[in-house]
Amino acid sequence: MRNWFFWVKRNRLPPNVRRCEKCSRASLKRKLATYSVHLTGKLTGRRLDIYRVELDQCHHCGHLMPTPEGQAKVKRCTQTGIKLFRT
Repeated sequence: MRNWFFWVKRNRLPPNVRRCEKCSRASLKRKLATYSVHLTGKLTGRRLDIYRVELDQCHHCGHLMPTPEGQAKVKRCTQTGIKLFRT
């Protein structure tokens, strides 16, 4: 009984570990890549390519998702891009 408890405690992930949004695995790799944002509303059909965004790539399924820092960059660049398209 005692060995089982230590095995579970050792293999448990901390609560702040990021997980893949598609397969819920915790094996992620940092990567810099281009992230595309498809615009909606009056700008439907336009796309913004944001370069050098920090992304986490899942080792299991290959899904790419922005890190918190990368998401902040995407938000800043999207706001600037929308201003440029509207003028």
